[in-house]
Amino acid sequence: MYRIIFLLAITLGLVACSNNDKKISGWEINDVYHSTIITPNPANNTKTYQGPPINSMDESNTYQMFSIRGERNSQGTKTFEILAQLTYFSQWRYYDAASLEGKPLTTFKVVGREAGACGDRGCIFRELLSISINEAFLKQYIDKGFEINLSSKTGKSTVLFIPPQYIKGYLMAVDGSPR
Repeated sequence: MYRIIFLLAITLGLVACSNNDKKISGWEINDVYHSTIITPNPANNTKTYQGPPINSMDESNTYQMFSIRGERNSQGTKTFEILAQLTYFSQWRYYDAASLEGKPLTTFKVVGREAGACGDRGCIFRELLSISINEAFLKQYIDKGFEINLSSKTGKSTVLFIPPQYIKGYLMAVDGSPR
């Protein structure tokens, strides 16, 4: 009896985790605002804004951890980037391109790659990717969020979804305006 209940609980848990839910109801605007880490650098009079990570898993069993990171310099100029860490098993995928709404994002770059421990499922591979964006880009998608499609040399692709609540809360933290 306990085995059946245990298996049922495990099955329901795995089914719940298998979907890349685009509503991400737990990410309320104020949660993102309060979770954004602001780090001043008095040496060069800049501030760094690190948004909280979004964690998900896609249908190719790729663990995705991504966030927005920005910087404001002493003149008030802001720069932003989406940082994504993709972790998966088996063999290297070599992610090499990003697109939004079918159009390539030319600011895509690979920051690093590393192989980890190997086991029954294969080896763990991790790729750290960056896409530079600007404030106008973020404001363009503030009401609907956006999806970035990352594709690899092996034909595998993964989609990162940044919901509107995240963008709104993050920009509120950057602008210093609580809700």
